[in-house]
Formats: sequence, C-alpha cells, structure tokens
Amino acid sequence: MIETAAGTPVSDELVGRFFDSLINSFFKILPIRESNEPSLTVYMESLRNELMGCGNLIDGLALDSRFLKLLAILQFLIESPTATVPTVKREVFKAIRVCEQMREQYKGAG
Repeated sequence: MIETAAGTPVSDELVGRFFDSLINSFFKILPIRESNEPSLTVYMESLRNELMGCGNLIDGLALDSRFLKLLAILQFLIESPTATVPTVKREVFKAIRVCEQMREQYKGAG
C-alpha cells in the first residue's frame, strides 16, 4: 500500500495501473501530433494537470527526480508546438521509459 495525501492508502497494483495509463497517455501524443490536431496542446496541458495532481496525491512522488523529468518533457512538448515529429517521438519514448521505471519501483513499494 502507498500512502496518499488524502489519508487513504492505495494499492501498489493501482499505482502500477496508473503508470500503465500514463504510458498510454504519453503514447497518444504521437498520433495527435502526426495528424496536426489543434487539440494537442489542450491534451498535453490536461495530462500535465493530471501529473501535478498525482504528484500532490501520492506521498513522495513529487520528490522523485524522474517525476520532475516527466513534467519537464511534457512542458517542453507544450512549449514547442512546432517541434518536428522525430523530436516529439524521441521525447515521448523517453517519457515512456521513465514511466516504465517508475511503474516497476512503485508497483513493488508496498
């Protein structure tokens, strides 16, 4: 079980599923960017809000340097709407690798 700021612990399995979902959310950036959807910035801002909320909810997560790395990658993508598809792809896959590392750590934290 992992403690939360709300005082209600969550299971390691649930946190693992959250990181699986986060991987999918980062991966979804690619087809949105490739199709030049105007909603990409709004999507990424919403993802950033979700990350910030999770960082405030799960005790210790915001102190994990990898968490800051995820936010930094996302912020770069938000602030660089004209980044090339290869650049976006590289950053998305970097974020996915970080999510996978964090999933493994937090899945076995309890």
